Amino acid sequence: MNNYVGPIFVGVLGVAVAVAVFALGDAWTAVGVAEGVNPFRDALSQLGVLYVVALLVERSLEVLLKAWRQGGKIRLEEEARSAGEDGRTAAEARLQQYRVGTQRRALLFGLVLGVMVSLSGVRLLGSIFEFGAGTAPFQRDLFQFTDVIVTAGLIAGGSATIHKAMARIEDLLKANRTRAKDS
Repeated sequence: MNNYVGPIFVGVLGVAVAVAVFALGDAWTAVGVAEGVNPFRDALSQLGVLYVVALLVERSLEVLLKAWRQGGKIRLEEEARSAGEDGRTAAEARLQQYRVGTQRRALLFGLVLGVMVSLSGVRLLGSIFEFGAGTAPFQRDLFQFTDVIVTAGLIAGGSATIHKAMARIEDLLKANRTRAKDS
C-alpha cells in the first residue's frame, strides 16, 4: 500500500481538478481565478518549478541520509554476509528493518523540507488563484495553509510524483483540445 500513496494522491488530485473543470466550465472567475489566467498552464509551470525543487530536495536528502545512515547499513550488511546459516535470517531481518527506518526518516525529512520550502514562498495553488477584496481573512489563511500542505506533500513525494502529475494534467489538456476540435 505504501508504494501506491503517491499515485493515489496524484490520482485524487487529478480527479478533483477534472471535476472542477467539468462542473464549473467557464465559471472559473467565480471561484477566484484571476482574469486572463489559464489555470492549467500556470499549474504546469508551477509543477515544473516544484519538479526542480523536488530534485534538489531529493538529492540533499540522499546526501544527508547517506552521511548519517550509511555506516550502520554497511555494518549490518557485513553482519549478514558473515553470519552463518543460523544467524543469516536474523541479520537480514535487522538489515531490512534498518532500511525501512531509513525510508521512514527520508519521508519525514522530505516532508519537513517541503514545508520549509513551501513556507518560504514556493507554492502551487497561490500562484493560480487570487482572492478578491471581499474575501474573509479566515478563508485566505485556510487557503494558504492548504497550499503549504499540498505543496509540501508534492515536494516530499519526490520528482517522480510531480512528473506524473504534470503528465496527467498535460493529458487532460490534450483531451480537452481534441474534444474542442471535434466539436
